[in-house]
Amino acid sequence: MLVFAIRSLLLLALFCLSVGTIAADSSDASPARKRQTQQSGMMVVSIAPAQAEPGTQVVVTLGGIADGVRISLGGDEIPLQKLDTDRIAFDVPAGRAPGQYVLAIKAAHGVTRSYPFTVKPLRPVAVRLEPDRITSCKADSQRDIVVYGRNFVESSQIVFDGAIIQGKYLSSEAVSFVAPRVSGGLHQVAVKNADEIAAPLGLTVITAPVVNSVTVGEDRVSSYDLVIEGYNFQQNSIVIVDGVQVDAFSRGQTGQLSYIDCNRIVYQRCPFSSTKHDLRIQVVNPGGEISQITVIQVP
Repeated sequence: MLVFAIRSLLLLALFCLSVGTIAADSSDASPARKRQTQQSGMMVVSIAPAQAEPGTQVVVTLGGIADGVRISLGGDEIPLQKLDTDRIAFDVPAGRAPGQYVLAIKAAHGVTRSYPFTVKPLRPVAVRLEPDRITSCKADSQRDIVVYGRNFVESSQIVFDGAIIQGKYLSSEAVSFVAPRVSGGLHQVAVKNADEIAAPLGLTVITAPVVNSVTVGEDRVSSYDLVIEGYNFQQNSIVIVDGVQVDAFSRGQTGQLSYIDCNRIVYQRCPFSSTKHDLRIQVVNPGGEISQITVIQVP
């Protein structure tokens, strides 16, 4: 009986020692397993937006606490802002070239999650044209148009009535171009960056003749010159004098026209008498566009 009792006590002691060791191992391993679970379980709930222009704010929502998180885009670490316990934000760096990058989100404990992120070309914004109205007879050196806005780059293109024409980069807020020779009316001008295009602006091209002044020029014995000045005159323009048409081929009492340039026409007049009276003068272009009436008192 004594031997049996001693054996029972020894077995009981060994059992208690074994239970204590297991409990201690379990207690020590629990935080490690917890850390491992946290590491393997780091979750990115959303990245919004997943593609953006430079300067755009991107919000990252995490499935846990955002403390200590770091972010890099294309291998370059970028500053971030903590919005709340599980949300952070960053701005797409200004000047970043368009393309697809790796967005790496690194937790404080070292786990990194990587996602594709697309940097879009800057969408250009066109605000105004200067000037926004030109006359058709301006020389090429006087047909420069400046587009003011923002987000222009050196590779920006000018789109005129849907077709790309040559432009000149002035700054991120201005580009210029020479207005092509086109018909009169309203034309559309836009700026394009890669696949992004600004809302178009309107450029008005004025082709109707405009008379600014009529003055007496050279005076002869039986005729004198009336100098008609303005703009948008054409080589085949005609002049209406008191309802009578005068052109370059007119002869006799009606007189004759000499086209000088788009700003000047000389009307050689052969009057019936030297008595002065009101003369009503208009210029008409081949397309039928007609100027306002100008009145001058001459023979």
